[in-house]
Amino acid sequence: MPTLPQISHFLAERHESLWLRLSALHKDICAIAAKKPEAPVGHTERTTVEGLISDCRPFLKKPADRLPVAAQNFAGLAVQLGQVLAMLEDFENRHAFWDGKATCRCWRVAGVALPVARLRPAVPPFELKTYKGRDMRAALAKLMDAKESRVYEAGFAAGRAARMGPPDIDQDTF
Repeated sequence: MPTLPQISHFLAERHESLWLRLSALHKDICAIAAKKPEAPVGHTERTTVEGLISDCRPFLKKPADRLPVAAQNFAGLAVQLGQVLAMLEDFENRHAFWDGKATCRCWRVAGVALPVARLRPAVPPFELKTYKGRDMRAALAKLMDAKESRVYEAGFAAGRAARMGPPDIDQDTF
């Protein structure tokens, strides 16, 4: 049985950050392309897109030898960004799996399963338990109430002693 490819935690986090940046840029470029498809792309947009596409090279099946060149108009740029997003999702499909225990899609990494954070997995609430299985919150609340009571009693005793003043010297304590 062939082993499934694993990636590093760093590569998984890098993929997620690039996917978020690229999808946000794709959404903005598509909005502009819908209104002005033949409008020329500015230098800042072209530089940004070319930088993002070159950052995505480790995630492509067959990385290109040359640096990418962004399209000249917004319609072409929207298509180009859509293709790169599809390649990123292909990488995710090849390196992620459904984890039944965590009930979410996880990266195939060494060690503990790492959920795909951009999918916002519904993580079940963590139950705080002591080693005997008791609810830790109830025990902690009981300890805090006991400490608050002790502090109150100590303060009350100190206040009463201060109101009474120092003991008389004339009194015989024997």
